[in-house]
Amino acid sequence: MQYLSNSPEETIALGEAFGRKYLHAGVVVTVEGELGAGKTHFVKGIAGALGIDERELRSPTFALANEIDCEFQGKPFRLYHLDCYRFERPEELLELGVEDYLFPKNAATIIEWPERIAELIPARAKKVALQFRSEFEREITITVE
Repeated sequence: MQYLSNSPEETIALGEAFGRKYLHAGVVVTVEGELGAGKTHFVKGIAGALGIDERELRSPTFALANEIDCEFQGKPFRLYHLDCYRFERPEELLELGVEDYLFPKNAATIIEWPERIAELIPARAKKVALQFRSEFEREITITVE
């Protein structure tokens, strides 16, 4: 599926619609695109589908991972948000002991810069790719299987 976003607000709204439709316990979502393509805006939208205030969601570039507790379908739920930009090899993620992020239970995982750990990404992951079309336009491609 392909969409065209003309603003950060539209990207957030697409992320929220995606979250409402595809988010569930155990899901892994990869979000890729160049710096400034709008990955974090899309993730803010997904978090919004869980009732998470976008101010709670910051790019985890320096923390590597954020864990946000919330509710989903009336039950405690956790959203893992990983940023793999600083990883030079996939094994670094495993060395941190965060295998649970790749196979979440009562949680969902969103991974920015998934290409840095490509061989560790579960085959069932839902994929989102953002590409620049112009200064304000972004093409968003969603692959779900």
